[in-house]
Amino acid sequence: MVTIAAPVVDEQFQLNSQTESKYNKELGQDEFLELMTAQLKNQDPMKPMDNGEFLGQMAQFSTVSGIEKMQASMENLSATYATGQTLQSVQLVGQEVMIESGSIELSNTGATGGSFELDAASGDVRLDIADASGTVVRQVKLGEYGPGRHDFSWNGMNDLGERVPAGSYKAVISAQQGEEFISASVLSTRIIDSVEFGAGGQATLNTRQGEILTLADIRQIRAASPDTAGETEQ
Repeated sequence: MVTIAAPVVDEQFQLNSQTESKYNKELGQDEFLELMTAQLKNQDPMKPMDNGEFLGQMAQFSTVSGIEKMQASMENLSATYATGQTLQSVQLVGQEVMIESGSIELSNTGATGGSFELDAASGDVRLDIADASGTVVRQVKLGEYGPGRHDFSWNGMNDLGERVPAGSYKAVISAQQGEEFISASVLSTRIIDSVEFGAGGQATLNTRQGEILTLADIRQIRAASPDTAGETEQ
Protein backbone atom coordinates (compact mmCIF):
# COMPACT_ATOMS: atom_id res chain seq x y z
CA MET A 1 0.00 0.00 0.00
CA VAL A 2 1.29 3.36 -1.02
CA THR A 3 0.90 6.14 1.44
CA ILE A 4 0.59 9.65 0.04
CA ALA A 5 1.76 12.28 2.43
CA ALA A 6 -0.36 15.33 2.95
CA PRO A 7 1.09 18.41 1.24
CA VAL A 8 3.17 20.58 3.52
CA VAL A 9 1.68 24.03 3.85
CA ASP A 10 3.89 26.88 4.96
CA GLU A 11 2.34 28.05 8.24
CA GLN A 12 3.32 31.69 7.68
CA PHE A 13 1.92 31.62 4.13
CA GLN A 14 -1.35 30.15 5.40
CA LEU A 15 -1.59 32.76 8.15
CA ASN A 16 -0.89 35.60 5.75
CA SER A 17 -3.48 34.31 3.28
CA GLN A 18 -6.13 34.04 5.95
CA THR A 19 -5.28 37.46 7.33
CA GLU A 20 -5.34 39.03 3.85
CA SER A 21 -8.77 37.51 3.19
CA LYS A 22 -10.04 38.80 6.54
CA TYR A 23 -8.78 42.36 6.15
CA ASN A 24 -8.96 42.84 2.39
CA LYS A 25 -11.69 45.45 2.79
CA GLU A 26 -10.50 47.64 5.65
CA LEU A 27 -7.50 47.63 7.94
CA GLY A 28 -7.89 49.49 11.21
CA GLN A 29 -5.33 50.18 13.94
CA ASP A 30 -6.20 47.09 16.01
CA GLU A 31 -6.13 44.83 12.96
CA PHE A 32 -2.80 46.29 11.85
CA LEU A 33 -1.20 45.57 15.25
CA GLU A 34 -2.68 42.07 15.27
CA LEU A 35 -1.25 41.40 11.82
CA MET A 36 2.22 42.63 12.76
CA THR A 37 2.22 40.58 15.98
CA ALA A 38 1.24 37.45 14.04
CA GLN A 39 4.01 38.07 11.51
CA LEU A 40 6.64 38.44 14.21
CA LYS A 41 5.39 35.36 16.09
CA ASN A 42 5.35 33.12 13.01
CA GLN A 43 8.43 34.33 11.16
CA ASP A 44 11.17 31.90 10.19
CA PRO A 45 13.85 32.02 12.94
CA MET A 46 16.46 31.46 10.25
CA LYS A 47 15.18 34.36 8.17
CA PRO A 48 13.88 37.01 10.57
CA MET A 49 12.27 40.18 9.30
CA ASP A 50 14.98 42.76 8.57
CA ASN A 51 14.93 46.16 10.26
CA GLY A 52 14.08 48.02 7.07
CA GLU A 53 10.94 45.99 6.45
CA PHE A 54 9.84 46.28 10.08
CA LEU A 55 10.35 50.04 10.14
CA GLY A 56 8.46 50.35 6.85
CA GLN A 57 5.45 48.60 8.33
CA MET A 58 5.62 50.77 11.45
CA ALA A 59 5.69 53.88 9.26
CA GLN A 60 2.65 52.61 7.39
CA PHE A 61 0.84 52.09 10.70
CA SER A 62 1.73 55.62 11.84
CA THR A 63 0.39 57.07 8.59
CA VAL A 64 -2.92 55.20 8.91
CA SER A 65 -3.24 56.25 12.54
CA GLY A 66 -2.48 59.90 11.73
CA ILE A 67 -5.05 60.02 8.93
CA GLU A 68 -7.76 58.57 11.17
CA LYS A 69 -7.00 61.08 13.95
CA MET A 70 -6.99 63.98 11.46
CA GLN A 71 -10.35 62.85 10.05
CA ALA A 72 -11.83 62.67 13.55
CA SER A 73 -10.49 66.15 14.34
CA MET A 74 -11.99 67.58 11.14
CA GLU A 75 -15.37 66.03 11.95
CA ASN A 76 -15.29 67.56 15.44
CA LEU A 77 -14.29 70.94 14.00
CA SER A 78 -17.12 70.80 11.47
CA ALA A 79 -19.66 69.96 14.18
CA THR A 80 -18.39 72.80 16.37
CA TYR A 81 -18.60 75.27 13.48
CA ALA A 82 -22.15 74.18 12.63
CA THR A 83 -23.21 74.65 16.26
CA GLY A 84 -21.64 78.09 16.42
CA GLN A 85 -23.30 79.11 13.16
CA THR A 86 -26.68 77.99 14.50
CA LEU A 87 -26.35 80.04 17.68
CA GLN A 88 -25.11 83.11 15.81
CA SER A 89 -27.92 82.89 13.25
CA VAL A 90 -30.68 82.61 15.87
CA GLN A 91 -29.40 85.73 17.63
CA LEU A 92 -29.84 87.73 14.40
CA VAL A 93 -33.64 87.48 14.38
CA GLY A 94 -35.06 90.99 14.75
CA GLN A 95 -31.67 92.61 14.19
CA GLU A 96 -30.68 95.11 11.52
CA VAL A 97 -27.79 94.03 9.29
CA MET A 98 -25.80 95.73 6.56
CA ILE A 99 -25.17 93.95 3.26
CA GLU A 100 -23.42 94.99 0.06
CA SER A 101 -26.37 96.19 -2.02
CA GLY A 102 -27.55 99.49 -3.47
CA SER A 103 -31.20 98.58 -3.00
CA ILE A 104 -32.86 100.81 -0.40
CA GLU A 105 -36.45 100.98 0.85
CA LEU A 106 -38.37 104.26 1.23
CA SER A 107 -41.46 104.39 3.45
CA ASN A 108 -44.37 106.84 3.16
CA THR A 109 -42.71 109.09 5.74
CA GLY A 110 -39.17 109.63 6.93
CA ALA A 111 -35.79 109.13 5.31
CA THR A 112 -33.77 106.15 4.12
CA GLY A 113 -30.12 105.60 3.34
CA GLY A 114 -27.10 103.41 3.80
CA SER A 115 -23.31 103.53 3.66
CA PHE A 116 -20.57 103.57 1.06
CA GLU A 117 -16.93 102.55 1.14
CA LEU A 118 -13.97 104.30 -0.48
CA ASP A 119 -10.56 102.76 -1.02
CA ALA A 120 -8.96 106.19 -1.39
CA ALA A 121 -9.82 109.83 -0.70
CA SER A 122 -12.09 111.55 -3.19
CA GLY A 123 -12.59 115.26 -3.78
CA ASP A 124 -16.05 114.76 -5.29
CA VAL A 125 -18.52 112.07 -4.23
CA ARG A 126 -21.92 111.92 -5.92
CA LEU A 127 -25.15 110.10 -5.06
CA ASP A 128 -27.74 109.05 -7.65
CA ILE A 129 -31.14 107.65 -6.64
CA ALA A 130 -33.03 105.66 -9.28
CA ASP A 131 -36.54 104.20 -9.16
CA ALA A 132 -37.58 100.66 -10.14
CA SER A 133 -37.63 101.59 -13.86
CA GLY A 134 -34.07 102.91 -13.71
CA THR A 135 -35.04 106.58 -13.92
CA VAL A 136 -32.84 108.81 -11.77
CA VAL A 137 -35.11 110.82 -9.46
CA ARG A 138 -32.44 112.55 -7.36
CA GLN A 139 -28.82 113.57 -7.88
CA VAL A 140 -26.76 114.88 -4.96
CA LYS A 141 -23.17 116.09 -4.64
CA LEU A 142 -21.98 114.83 -1.28
CA GLY A 143 -18.58 116.53 -1.35
CA GLU A 144 -15.14 115.38 -0.22
CA TYR A 145 -14.56 112.14 1.68
CA GLY A 146 -11.52 110.25 2.87
CA PRO A 147 -10.97 106.50 2.57
CA GLY A 148 -13.17 104.21 4.67
CA ARG A 149 -16.90 103.76 5.33
CA HIS A 150 -19.31 106.72 5.36
CA ASP A 151 -23.07 107.07 5.87
CA PHE A 152 -25.53 108.78 3.58
CA SER A 153 -29.26 109.43 3.81
CA TRP A 154 -32.01 110.51 1.45
CA ASN A 155 -35.16 112.33 2.60
CA GLY A 156 -37.34 110.91 -0.17
CA MET A 157 -37.50 114.10 -2.25
CA ASN A 158 -36.78 114.30 -5.97
CA ASP A 159 -34.82 117.06 -7.73
CA LEU A 160 -38.02 119.19 -7.87
CA GLY A 161 -38.46 119.04 -4.11
CA GLU A 162 -41.44 116.68 -4.33
CA ARG A 163 -41.74 113.52 -2.25
CA VAL A 164 -41.61 110.37 -4.36
CA PRO A 165 -43.81 107.30 -3.74
CA ALA A 166 -42.76 104.71 -1.17
CA GLY A 167 -41.00 101.65 -2.56
CA SER A 168 -37.65 100.24 -3.61
CA TYR A 169 -34.96 102.50 -5.00
CA LYS A 170 -31.35 102.02 -6.01
CA ALA A 171 -28.53 104.16 -4.63
CA VAL A 172 -25.38 104.58 -6.76
CA ILE A 173 -22.27 106.25 -5.35
CA SER A 174 -19.64 107.64 -7.73
CA ALA A 175 -16.28 108.90 -6.41
CA GLN A 176 -13.76 110.94 -8.35
CA GLN A 177 -10.36 109.27 -8.67
CA GLY A 178 -8.04 111.39 -10.77
CA GLU A 179 -9.85 112.32 -13.97
CA GLU A 180 -12.46 109.55 -13.66
CA PHE A 181 -15.49 108.73 -11.53
CA ILE A 182 -15.64 105.15 -10.26
CA SER A 183 -18.47 103.30 -8.56
CA ALA A 184 -18.07 102.74 -4.83
CA SER A 185 -19.43 99.81 -2.82
CA VAL A 186 -22.84 100.63 -1.34
CA LEU A 187 -24.16 99.01 1.84
CA SER A 188 -27.84 98.99 2.78
CA THR A 189 -29.85 97.73 5.72
CA ARG A 190 -32.01 94.64 6.10
CA ILE A 191 -34.09 93.34 9.02
CA ILE A 192 -33.77 89.60 9.76
CA ASP A 193 -37.24 88.10 10.28
CA SER A 194 -36.44 84.39 10.55
CA VAL A 195 -33.75 81.73 10.19
CA GLU A 196 -33.99 78.40 8.39
CA PHE A 197 -31.62 75.44 8.76
CA GLY A 198 -30.92 73.04 5.93
CA ALA A 199 -28.99 69.78 5.67
CA GLY A 200 -25.75 69.86 7.60
CA GLY A 201 -26.87 72.82 9.70
CA GLN A 202 -26.46 75.37 6.89
CA ALA A 203 -28.36 78.50 7.94
CA THR A 204 -30.24 80.89 5.65
CA LEU A 205 -31.57 84.23 6.83
CA ASN A 206 -34.96 85.54 5.65
CA THR A 207 -35.21 89.33 5.60
CA ARG A 208 -38.27 91.53 6.06
CA GLN A 209 -37.63 92.75 2.52
CA GLY A 210 -38.13 89.23 1.15
CA GLU A 211 -34.49 88.36 0.48
CA ILE A 212 -32.59 85.22 1.50
CA LEU A 213 -29.10 85.76 2.91
CA THR A 214 -26.29 83.74 4.45
CA LEU A 215 -23.91 84.77 7.23
CA ALA A 216 -21.27 85.45 4.57
CA ASP A 217 -23.48 88.22 3.10
CA ILE A 218 -23.52 90.26 6.31
CA ARG A 219 -21.06 93.13 6.62
CA GLN A 220 -22.34 94.67 9.86
CA ILE A 221 -24.86 93.91 12.63
CA ARG A 222 -26.58 96.61 14.67
CA ALA A 223 -29.72 97.17 16.72
CA ALA A 224 -32.81 97.66 14.56
CA SER A 225 -34.18 101.20 14.26
CA PRO A 226 -37.34 102.55 12.54
CA ASP A 227 -35.37 104.73 10.16
CA THR A 228 -31.81 104.76 8.92
CA ALA A 229 -30.04 107.93 9.99
CA GLY A 230 -27.07 109.22 8.01
CA GLU A 231 -24.40 111.79 8.54
CA THR A 232 -26.20 114.37 6.40
CA GLU A 233 -29.74 114.27 5.03
CA GLN A 234 -30.06 115.19 1.37
